Amino acid sequence: MSGTAARAVESYARAWLWRAAAPCALPVFAGLTLLLIPLAVIGAHEASTSTASSACSIGGTGATVAGIELDAVQMGHAQTIADVAATRGLHAYAATVALATAYQESRIRMLANDGSSPELTGEQAAVTATSLHYPHDGLGSDHDSVNTFQQRWMAGWGTVAELMDPVYAAEAFYARLVEVPNWQTIPLTQAAQAVQVSAAGGAYARWAPLARELTAMLWPTAQAAAAAPAGAAPAVCPGLPVAAGAWIRPTAGTVTSGYGSRWGMLHAGVDIAGPRNTPVYAAADGTVLRAQCTSDYCDRDGGLSLAGYGNLVELDHGGGVITRYGHLSASTVTAGQHVAAGTLVGFQGSTGNSTGVHLHLEVRIDGAPVDPVPWLADRGVDLHASDPG
Repeated sequence: MSGTAARAVESYARAWLWRAAAPCALPVFAGLTLLLIPLAVIGAHEASTSTASSACSIGGTGATVAGIELDAVQMGHAQTIADVAATRGLHAYAATVALATAYQESRIRMLANDGSSPELTGEQAAVTATSLHYPHDGLGSDHDSVNTFQQRWMAGWGTVAELMDPVYAAEAFYARLVEVPNWQTIPLTQAAQAVQVSAAGGAYARWAPLARELTAMLWPTAQAAAAAPAGAAPAVCPGLPVAAGAWIRPTAGTVTSGYGSRWGMLHAGVDIAGPRNTPVYAAADGTVLRAQCTSDYCDRDGGLSLAGYGNLVELDHGGGVITRYGHLSASTVTAGQHVAAGTLVGFQGSTGNSTGVHLHLEVRIDGAPVDPVPWLADRGVDLHASDPG
C-alpha cells in the first residue's frame, strides 16, 4: 500500500476509533433509570426495526443503483473501493472497473473462506480458514479466494491478513489494473479479466451499468476524501434536509426513559432507543464543543458500574443553548466543526453508563438541563414520533 493511501486509510479508521478517555463524571446511579425499561422490550424493538438500520449505518447508506438494491454494507465497501482509486490519483474509470469486478465476484461483500474447497490441501485449507478471524460479511469457498475481489493468497495477491483488509484489497486490484496496457480505453470486461484471470471473464460486462452509476454516485465523495484525508469520514450517511433555523428529532427510535428524578438522581435528558448504529443527527445548526469518550473506555458497551456518557457529542447552538448526544457507538464530527441541522454526528450505541442501545439526548440552557420533550415541542419537534427529522 502506498504511503499516501495508508495515511488516508488511517485517517478514515480514526473517524471510527473510540476517542481517548477523558473522564467526565456522570453519577453512576443515573443509569439505573434504564432498569425501568425491560431489556427484552429494547431487544424486541431492535429486531422489529432492523430494516431501518440497514438503510443507513456505519457501513454506508443503502441505495438502489441501476435497478439493483444495495444495502449499507455493500455501499460502504463500494465507497472504499472508489476512495482508494481517488487517493491513488486514478481516473474514475478505474473505480468503475473495480466495482463491476467486485459485484461479479462477491456482490461487493467482504467474504471469508472456511477452507472447505476440495482443491486445497489440509495446510492450505487451514491458512485459508484464518480469514474467518477477520471482519467479514459472509463465506465463500472457491479455492483460497477471499474478500470483495475474491483474491487468492496462493496466487501472490498477499497474505490472508492483508487480503481481509478492504483497503488493501482495492489497492491490490488497482496495482495490477494499472499494469494492463491501455486499461483506460479498453472495454471494461477486458480490463477486469486482465486483472482477475477468471474462468468467467465475460461476466463482468453484465455489471457495467451498475458500476458506472455507482461510480457517478460515489466519486465526488471519493475525491473530497482524497483532497482532505484528515477530516471526519464524509458521506457515510447523507445529512437530512432541514429548513434554515429549524430544529429536528435527531434520531429514529422510541422514547424509553424521560427527563426527571430517578433513584434519587436527576436523569437530565431523554432516551431514544433504536437499532444499534442508528444514525444520530444534529438537532439544529451549531458548533461542536466536544466529540470524545467521557468514560474509562468506549471500545465496547458499558454498564451500570461505569460512569460517564461514553462517546459524547456536545453542540453549541448559540444563545446559551447546548445539546448533548450520549452513549454513541462512534461519532463522526470533531471539536470546533460547524454543523448544520441534520448533519450526521454519530450512531446510537451503549457506551458509558448504559445498559442498552439508545441515544441519551440532553438540552441545556446556560448550563442547566431542561426537559427536552416540551422544549423541543415548542420548536415543532415531537420526540414521541418515531423517525428523525
